[in-house]
Amino acid sequence: MRASRIRIASVGVAVALSLTAAACGSSSKTATSSNTTPASAAGLTSANFGPGCASVPKDGAGSFAGMAQAPAATAASANPGLSTLVAAAKAAGLVDTLNGPGPFTIFAPSNDAFAKLPKATLDKLLADPKGDLTKILTYHVIAGQKLDAQQLADAGKEKTVNGAEVTIAKAGDTIKVNGQSTVVCGNVSTANGTVMIIDTVLTPPAATTGTTASLTTDNFGPGCASVPKDGAGSFAGMAQAPAATAASANPALSTLVAAVKAAGLVDTLNGPGPFTIFAPSNDAFAKIDKATLNQLLADPKGALTKILTYHVIAGQKLNAQQLADAGTEKTVNGASVTIAKAGDTITVNGKSAVVCGNVQTANATVQIIDTVLMPPS
Repeated sequence: MRASRIRIASVGVAVALSLTAAACGSSSKTATSSNTTPASAAGLTSANFGPGCASVPKDGAGSFAGMAQAPAATAASANPGLSTLVAAAKAAGLVDTLNGPGPFTIFAPSNDAFAKLPKATLDKLLADPKGDLTKILTYHVIAGQKLDAQQLADAGKEKTVNGAEVTIAKAGDTIKVNGQSTVVCGNVSTANGTVMIIDTVLTPPAATTGTTASLTTDNFGPGCASVPKDGAGSFAGMAQAPAATAASANPALSTLVAAVKAAGLVDTLNGPGPFTIFAPSNDAFAKIDKATLNQLLADPKGALTKILTYHVIAGQKLNAQQLADAGTEKTVNGASVTIAKAGDTITVNGKSAVVCGNVQTANATVQIIDTVLMPPS
């Protein structure tokens, strides 16, 4: 990726992270006095610290106490200092991901951080939300851990959802990320994470923004951050169960599970397979108006079954790279889907993007997508 594109993407990621940071900032362990407490006095393990904390509202949904009651994206939307991030997270379709179970550690660029970027650069990122914006936003998120500033400094390096690492260092009362961005309000807690509000958008290295290897074996995509780290709904847990059972353990696929049950396809998808399944997330179903969705569920053996079977390829367990190489695959519905690769993104029928790829189950490979596929009439 060229440097200019990386910079653009960084802006988008920063926005999404800021949104998450705001949401996370609601931690109940944060005291009102933490708004002005320096790191040296407060310590880096629990209390909020840094000059940026002074701008956090003292009361209401955008305060530390208010943000602690909501997941990251929702909390951020109540904090006026994170409005640019909120816009970016919405554009990238990451709101539900950042509102997921987590836990997350998020480096959230403030509005001031975004103001350092040229307006044309920010506008370009927002115009390409599934590209550079998503790459940058995911570079600001560490999944599976809720780390305070001291733990980050002790670790020195942490891998992000983007796949690339960030470096963290402590210099006196200051926490630096990648040597260029300073934590201006640290240890902001939300219901599902810890947020470090930063003063500069982080730019991911070009070499780590997606590779062919990640499309053949590894899980990839921003939606993977919401997959539980342990239990039946984790990657390891789902790999032990057949497709329908595995999906029922993943909270992000609850609407799909309800549709599969209504259509009487549970036993089929739990059969020997093998299958390749395009699994629409809850966000994907949310794009369908409620009346239409209710009509589909009311006619499970008709239109609903036709749509669901259009998401299944029988007889093969194909990874994302194999799908992209094939270009076209016939589904159980009888109609074909087209698959294309653009940079780090896999799209289906030119309109649905894979948000968490190569999810393994006992009988299938699942590609979680952000838009329900509609078969040709």
